[in-house]
Amino acid sequence: MFRLLKRAPARFRKSFGYSWAGLKCTFQKEESFRLEIIALIVMLILFACISWPIWKKLILVASYLLIPLMEIVNTAIEDLCNLITREQNELVKNAKDKGAMAVLLAIIINAIVLACLLLY
Repeated sequence: MFRLLKRAPARFRKSFGYSWAGLKCTFQKEESFRLEIIALIVMLILFACISWPIWKKLILVASYLLIPLMEIVNTAIEDLCNLITREQNELVKNAKDKGAMAVLLAIIINAIVLACLLLY
C-alpha cells in the first residue's frame, strides 16, 4: 500500500503527460475540435453576462464537454483505422461512420439539455 502511494505522484505526472500529448495532437490535427474549444470559451465568457443559476451553467458545460470528448474518441478511431489500411474497406468505413455518429449524438444531447434549461 505504501509503495503504491509513494509511486502515485510519478504515475499521475506520467498519465497527465500522455493526456496533454493527446490534447495537443487532437488540437493540431482536428479543425472541428478547435472550433468546439473556441465555442466552449465563448460559452464560458457568455456565462459571465447571463444571470442563470450556477447549476444550469454547470449542467450545460458538462453536457457540452461530451462533444469534444467524443471528437477525441472519433479521432482515435480514425487514426487506428488509417493505421490498419488506407484502402476502401467496408469495416473501416463503418468504424469511422460510427465514430462520427457518436459526435453527432453528443451534439444532439447537448441541444436537448440546452432546450430543457431554456424552458425550465
